Amino acid sequence: MLEQIRNRTQTTFAKVILVIIIVPFALFGIDSYLSSVGNVINIASVNDEHITAKALQDAENRFKARQEESTDPKLFESIEFKKAILEGLITEKLINQEIKNSGFHISNSQIATYISGMPEFKKNGKFSQEQYDEVLKINNITPKNFDDKIKSDLGTQQVKNSLKRLSFVPKNKVQKLVDLAYQKRDVSIYELKQDNFKDKIDLSDSALKKVYEESKSSFMRPDQVKIKFIIYSVAGIVPNVKVTDKEVKSYFTNNIDRYQTDQQRRAKHILFTVGADLTNDEVKKIATKAQNILNEIKKNPKNFKKNAEKYSQDSESSKNGGDLGFFSRGDMTKVFEDTVFSMNKNQISELIKTEFGFHIVMLTDIKGEEVKFESVKNKIKGELIFNKALAEYGSNAEDFSNTVYEQSENLQQAANKFSLKIEDSEWLSFENAKKFFNNEAFAQAIFDKYAIDNQKNIAAIEASPNNLVAARVVDFRPSASKSFEEVKGLIKDFLIEAESQRLLIAAGTKLIKDVKLKPNLINWIDQLIVDRVDRQGLSDPLINAIFQMDDQGLPAYTGFYDSKGEYIIVKLSKVVTDKVEDKDSFDTFYNDYMLMIQKEIDFSFVSDLKAKADIEFKL
Repeated sequence: MLEQIRNRTQTTFAKVILVIIIVPFALFGIDSYLSSVGNVINIASVNDEHITAKALQDAENRFKARQEESTDPKLFESIEFKKAILEGLITEKLINQEIKNSGFHISNSQIATYISGMPEFKKNGKFSQEQYDEVLKINNITPKNFDDKIKSDLGTQQVKNSLKRLSFVPKNKVQKLVDLAYQKRDVSIYELKQDNFKDKIDLSDSALKKVYEESKSSFMRPDQVKIKFIIYSVAGIVPNVKVTDKEVKSYFTNNIDRYQTDQQRRAKHILFTVGADLTNDEVKKIATKAQNILNEIKKNPKNFKKNAEKYSQDSESSKNGGDLGFFSRGDMTKVFEDTVFSMNKNQISELIKTEFGFHIVMLTDIKGEEVKFESVKNKIKGELIFNKALAEYGSNAEDFSNTVYEQSENLQQAANKFSLKIEDSEWLSFENAKKFFNNEAFAQAIFDKYAIDNQKNIAAIEASPNNLVAARVVDFRPSASKSFEEVKGLIKDFLIEAESQRLLIAAGTKLIKDVKLKPNLINWIDQLIVDRVDRQGLSDPLINAIFQMDDQGLPAYTGFYDSKGEYIIVKLSKVVTDKVEDKDSFDTFYNDYMLMIQKEIDFSFVSDLKAKADIEFKL
């Protein structure tokens, strides 16, 4: 056989064993099973119990392992992600402490029963001690640590079950909510536009200036700096990198497998096996025999099938005259594969030696187009240029950083040495500086008191992957009140917005009073039948306002100001409440409702624990 078949032990469950042990209250598996130097670095404490950097890293890794390949990797680098993981660690600590303090008891027999029932440790439907030991060994977990974890999880489940009993609501009580959820309301809509009131507002400079003087402290300009900076990057190196056609061709030849995966080839072969225990003389005899048969086949290629059936020691393919069917690059051993993919159709190879023995091969068919060098030449060239630029960046990054640091009076020498252009910034606040390179460390560096006072080069910072930035402060402007002229337009826009909103709501409120006396006063724009599912394009806040209207003494009226600058008048004409008899609809609603209540209870429970706890962040 050309493909090497390897029997492997079932290890899928072993690789994910840490994933299946989930704390019910947390989003992720939390505890750290492994020991390393990270265990001595404490990043937080919960009632004097420490959370280590290693525990945080382990939790992050287990969360990442459970995500889809399509998940944006940038998510895992965000501060929000790390905070969420740490919150999960804190939550578990609090719950474990509550379990201990509340006297919940998990016996050894309960632990043993739970573990013996886990499918990951079963063979042929029964618990296997061998399987158990193997899985724990693969994951570097001691039996004690594993038992402790199971004990913790079972205790947590006890707490969860206790809380679940608090969330029970009889189904007859929920029926009223279901009926309300499916209630339909017949409404008419009329809109007043805020923009129609803005032209009526006339603001004098004196009025604007009065607001400015009264609120001058609100118009502060923050500390600002101007900087000079240079960027040493892979992108900047790329234009100067040279790659020859010879290099491109060589790369294509040496990595042909990357570019030929779409083509399939069909071949026949005759295999003469060579055992590992054979002497050199014995191997030579086999080779001679194979060569003789090859010579005969070349004289009469039509006899290939007959010879394969007679001589081939590949028991599978020999039955079919040596036919191996279609295969792609990567399916066969490399020597065999390289030979086949270099042959023309109906060509017979010379004798091939692989780890299986000697082969005589005939290429019988080709399916799909072979990728030509010219079609991928530019792509390969781009890859090589980038790789060279990346290598140059890596080898020079330290030199760049050292030059910036050692020649701290200016950036000119570093710029000259690495052929970089010195750039100038506009005035930057701290917030603007964070956005400048999307890097908070950079902002902190240029706003450091030493950097401002001495105006020397800051240490080079990798603002983003493959981008080193060096900068120096050249001017500083302390915080101060903005002038009236700077904020005049802002004040005017604010006052117009506020006053037009007031006029709009006042007009809408008056119109509601008038229409109650004169129902035909309004030419309603839309008449709609809405429910909480079919909202007819209305916004969630407006739907909520509609369903909060009193349905006694119809028609009823209400007014609603929305975020688009509109005041919407609603007329409620009719309410239809049909009792929901459909069992599936009711069960779905009931289950969702119970889940919502359970989440609220769980959240309140954890929030209460946090409020009482002494939580300290070390880093």
